[in-house]
Amino acid sequence: MKPIIPLEINRQDLAGAMTRGELLFAENFNYKDAAVDNKTLNAWKLHGLLDFVEKGKWAKFSFTGLLWLKVLETLRRYGCSVKQMKELYSFFFTRAFDENLAEKNLIAQIDHYKQLGKLRILTDDEVNLLHYATKVNSDSELKSVLRVEVSYFSQLIMNCFDSGSEAGIILFQNGVFKDYLNDPDQPERCLTSTDLEKPHLRIPVSFYIVEFISDESRSGFISRSGLLSEDEFAVLKEMRRKNLKSLVITFKDSEHSIEKIECNSAGLLKGEEAKKIMKSMGLKNYSSIELKTRDGKTLSFVRTEKIVF
Repeated sequence: MKPIIPLEINRQDLAGAMTRGELLFAENFNYKDAAVDNKTLNAWKLHGLLDFVEKGKWAKFSFTGLLWLKVLETLRRYGCSVKQMKELYSFFFTRAFDENLAEKNLIAQIDHYKQLGKLRILTDDEVNLLHYATKVNSDSELKSVLRVEVSYFSQLIMNCFDSGSEAGIILFQNGVFKDYLNDPDQPERCLTSTDLEKPHLRIPVSFYIVEFISDESRSGFISRSGLLSEDEFAVLKEMRRKNLKSLVITFKDSEHSIEKIECNSAGLLKGEEAKKIMKSMGLKNYSSIELKTRDGKTLSFVRTEKIVF
């Protein structure tokens, strides 16, 4: 995998766009990374639930594909039928391919910068992004690759990073389902009290992202991928070294919502407190963090710009 520097992930220029694509679509994982056995994987392939995997080759997955495997495994463990899985695959992947979502996104981006150019002079970065989108849109081979990669599921992941909110899928007892994004700025996509009153299975994709970040074996990928900033990754390293003394989180929903977490004499956190910190960093739902370590170091930083794919 090409190294990705955390500071590059938020750049709103051509390099940043390429970096975000590398994070989301580069095939860096296999079925073992999703804790799925080969027999189950082959069954899913036969049922057409992994059509984005090239036939006749060892299955390699992008971060998007890895999260989709996590969703399928959750559905399987809860006894959901293959029919239900196929309906979800059609909704998130087949529909995007049939509607050529990738090309629609390219055209929307081109139109956005053209309209913006009528209002003011475009910056150099905006000009480069416009030229790149136009070039890709005129390249049939590149567009065919993007048509397979870009899906409504990958957009759901993008929305999760962009908003720092819980995003996922909710299935009801009658087989009806929908995707959701609990972002106050997009109330039409939030789960409603009516949704939650009905019997349902709720699968937050954001949970898998936080789970991924909290997995110590993923340190190498996380440090390269930009899922965490350099400061956030430093907090994670101190937690794993058991070197924390205290940590203060100010949450972004209210400047008055502050929580101070004290570690024990051995530098350990309670399990729920560790999960809370990792979730806050993974979903960017904090405004600042102040860290003190047992060896006297301090680290204080504010939340960086949202990750936008």
